[in-house]
Amino acid sequence: MIVDSIALSDFQVFSKIDRDLNKANTELQEFYKWQPTIDTFSKIIAARSYPIDRTVLNDVLKEQYQFLGLLEGNEARIGSIQDSNSFTICTAHQSSLFGGPGFVISKALSAIKLAQQLQEKNQTCKIIPFFVIGSEDHDTDELNHTYVNGTRITWDTIQKGPVGRFNLDGIDGCINELKILIQNTPFEKELTSLIESAYKPENTFAQAFQYLLIQLLSSYGLLVLNTDHPVLKKRFSSFIKQELLHSSSKALVTETQSLLDRKGYSPAAYARDINVFYFDDGFRERIEKENGSYKIFGIQKEVNADDFILEAEEHPERFSPNVVMRPLYQEVILPNLAYVGGGGELAYWLERKHQFEAMNVPYPMLVRRDSFIIITAEDYKLMQEFQMTMKDLDERTDVLINNLAERWSKSDLDLNNEEIEILKWFDQIKTKAIEIDSTLGATVEGEKSKLSKSIEYIEKKLLKAEKLKLEVRLNKARKLKDRLMPDGNLLERKENFMTYYSMYGPRFFNVLLEDFNPLAFQFKMIEI
Repeated sequence: MIVDSIALSDFQVFSKIDRDLNKANTELQEFYKWQPTIDTFSKIIAARSYPIDRTVLNDVLKEQYQFLGLLEGNEARIGSIQDSNSFTICTAHQSSLFGGPGFVISKALSAIKLAQQLQEKNQTCKIIPFFVIGSEDHDTDELNHTYVNGTRITWDTIQKGPVGRFNLDGIDGCINELKILIQNTPFEKELTSLIESAYKPENTFAQAFQYLLIQLLSSYGLLVLNTDHPVLKKRFSSFIKQELLHSSSKALVTETQSLLDRKGYSPAAYARDINVFYFDDGFRERIEKENGSYKIFGIQKEVNADDFILEAEEHPERFSPNVVMRPLYQEVILPNLAYVGGGGELAYWLERKHQFEAMNVPYPMLVRRDSFIIITAEDYKLMQEFQMTMKDLDERTDVLINNLAERWSKSDLDLNNEEIEILKWFDQIKTKAIEIDSTLGATVEGEKSKLSKSIEYIEKKLLKAEKLKLEVRLNKARKLKDRLMPDGNLLERKENFMTYYSMYGPRFFNVLLEDFNPLAFQFKMIEI
């Protein structure tokens, strides 16, 4: 149940571009194509003519689900992707330990909710919520850890290259840590069984992540795809070749970034001359063109231009799109209508519209995923008792404590009215002084300034004394804010979904799904 909410655009913890994108009359409208409303989808469907190989998509999904032992019960849903009237509402994330931070689940549930909302309005189409796993990322330090009940679990591995391809050697230690952190919770056994089934030795890191998402969310209609697949890369090979030959993306993206910069927004992603990596098990390295050949850094490989282009045509699976090309790859292989993502993601999607237009690829609607805070009944009672709202959580802790002390005080700690009256007298004194000697005006102004500082000092002393009287209560408020926003950050950016799922089970997802509405642009406080 939603107990409080605030507009995303009004919560300062979110970035400037995130807040501005979610304003009613945002200056960012020129950088996206479709207004994020349900009624807009009919226009997107009517305008969509890009040829998608639905048979390939169907076959790859079936192959991946079959390997995971999850095809039974999902085959019909997968098969529906072949219908020309089927479309996806897509979100994406890299393979992350045990599902990663809570916002990963929020992405998936937001895509599911938007698909449900659209399905109700468009009965002639089949709307499929879809999760794309970006398993080719090589930033191990970003993906090898998670937090459960405030404790960090880290998978220390020396493997290099695309994280999704990592074997699971050493993961047992993380599973044992997890078991301790969720022991004696109502859904301990269910979660333990799920994690052990996902992180079996024969699975890769990406396959474990995929298994986890499918088992948790397929009942809501979600399909999950690992895009690190040679058949899918074949569908993207012409774009890889174009990038290698002409460095097509950099100029298009940097031009848009310049326009955004003039409006006060810094670039979200760095566009290289060549925005694909060369990769295989154990490495994912940047490519640079020099003197008629291509150099792959990190593995000290150099290939003449003709041979390298031929390799891209015959083996596109050896090439991996970076952040500049990844959105394009996703939209080339999916019959997609909307991309659901967080503020940081949508910031770099805003830089891609010109790129999509130049390459004749449909640009999807951009939809901000739901953001949330989970609050216990006990903590919500404290919020009410302390007269706190979500707006208060937006303040620095020291500012919040001062505000609460003033709010709770039985005395008026604000001396502003008194200061105004006193300074009026000084203005009168100044007038009289100038009549006698014009040089005395500066003297009076100096004393006036000293008095203002004295009043400010007295106010601080009054506030300090009041805070001492309210110390116990203020400490409770400080701890409450730390629980809801540790270190001033959102719990959804840190805590794994299992922190809540271990207590509430499937009800956790059901409540979020009921309360979510990604087209409402609200940051929600939810009590379960």
